[in-house]
Amino acid sequence: MALLNKLIALVKKETLVLSKDVHGLVVLFVMPAVFILIMSMAMQDAFDEHQNVSVEYAILNQSDHALAEDLVTLLQDNPAFKATAVDQQAPQLDTLVAQERFKFAIIIPRDFPQRLTGNDAAQQNLPLLQVLIAPTVKPYLKQLFVAMLRSSVIELRLARSFPAAGALGQAGGQGGALGRAGALDGNQAIIASLSRVNLTERYVFTGDGAAEHGITPTSVQQNVPAWIIFAMFFVIIPISTSFIIEKQQGTFVRLRMMNISALNLMLAKLAPYYIVNQIQMAAMIAVGMCLVPLLGGDRLNWPSSPLGLLLISSAAAISFALFVATVAKTTVQATTLGGVFNIIFGALGGIMVPKFVMPPVMQDITVVSPMSWGLQGFLDVFLRNAHWTAVIPEALALLAFAAVCLTGATVLFKRLV
Repeated sequence: MALLNKLIALVKKETLVLSKDVHGLVVLFVMPAVFILIMSMAMQDAFDEHQNVSVEYAILNQSDHALAEDLVTLLQDNPAFKATAVDQQAPQLDTLVAQERFKFAIIIPRDFPQRLTGNDAAQQNLPLLQVLIAPTVKPYLKQLFVAMLRSSVIELRLARSFPAAGALGQAGGQGGALGRAGALDGNQAIIASLSRVNLTERYVFTGDGAAEHGITPTSVQQNVPAWIIFAMFFVIIPISTSFIIEKQQGTFVRLRMMNISALNLMLAKLAPYYIVNQIQMAAMIAVGMCLVPLLGGDRLNWPSSPLGLLLISSAAAISFALFVATVAKTTVQATTLGGVFNIIFGALGGIMVPKFVMPPVMQDITVVSPMSWGLQGFLDVFLRNAHWTAVIPEALALLAFAAVCLTGATVLFKRLV
């Protein structure tokens, strides 16, 4: 009986502790609900077979022949991607793709009919179409797009060559074994001709990298920027722990009695943790450049602008961590709230789900996530080979976010201490 009473008392104690942890209880129910809602909406188009993939591409038709118009019609009728006919010149189209107004662009040359028919060996060796690719396009998406384009060209050739193929098939049926063998060889030749689709695939970049058309972004370049941003925001764990311990031990009260302002105390927290973030970023880049190749993966290329990286890795994550630390009462609350917000920011910001697979509504919502701003700036530097000036809009947005968080933390801190 005594043991049972002790167990009941312990259960009551734990129940009382749990009932006072309102933040923890809210997280247990709200976080999964919000995360399920975000991920379900973000991946709606990717998993719903009745929806089109929200990836737009441009078609520049430089030929006035009917065959070129037929190909444009086939491409526009294909539900897999959204085709838009444009009349820009090729240099302007390069810029649109590099800036990701379009993920892809197809250039149909003036002599497209001659290249399609391939009457002589020289024309057969010429690329049928030119495909421009934005540097942030995932490899699997590029493969899907190229496969769609090849199938459209083959469909066009089939529509044009069907009578000839039918005639060969009938001739083979009337000529016995020898005739059937000849027809088989003829049909194989036709199939080989129809399936030959030479394409020129070219990645286009902004800034100084615009001339580096031969560079192909690797999977490491695609993933490292996203996870650097995600990792930076987890600085909330050490900041909140030290902040709340100092608050509980009365350190801040003693400092305030020495006429040190709340803002100065906040700013003093920024400097060391900003250095920590820079070391963290350098370590992640080193892993991508040195360790990943040793394990058989792709090598991360050196960023086009280290200054751009310094601008993007601003005090936004640290300021947000300070704001959460002033709101929370315990280290458990701080780390829990910070972890939940980081996961939500990552889901909204294109870290966990690529932005281009989201439906248009969700793509518009990503602008509320500071991780989205940081990711776009990092992609400018790592994938688009942009100059440091290209990241100024994202850097200013992150700086504004940091100012709001720091102001909120300072105001709350004055009330607490």
